Amino acid sequence: MNQASDPSGNESPATAKAAELQLQQQVILKKIGRARIRLLVCCWTLPVYIIGIWILLGNGRGIDTFMFVYIALSAGFALDMSLRRCPRCRQQFFVKSILLNLISRRCVHCGVAIPAGNRGSASLDQGEQN
Repeated sequence: MNQASDPSGNESPATAKAAELQLQQQVILKKIGRARIRLLVCCWTLPVYIIGIWILLGNGRGIDTFMFVYIALSAGFALDMSLRRCPRCRQQFFVKSILLNLISRRCVHCGVAIPAGNRGSASLDQGEQN
């Protein structure tokens, strides 16, 4: 019997720790992906925002609250996205110098990728079954 594994036949502590770290990395990468999608959705709704402002101004209504809410959401989502750190290199995931890279699906420092959809969790499940 291998001394690294326990008598019950489970994985060795080192293998279990590596699997746990891999799972934690996947969870962090999914959170990073969600932060990116939030800001993208905010950008995609910009035409709706502009049309809403146009309609409110056409009806002679105030736009202060509408503008404040949209700008606050955009700023909050951008701040959240810029503060996310890569689980591998611990650098800011989307920021290399001063500009936020909204398009990137990879860390701008080490290149670790955000899992696309359910493929990240499916590959983890398949790896655990083998």
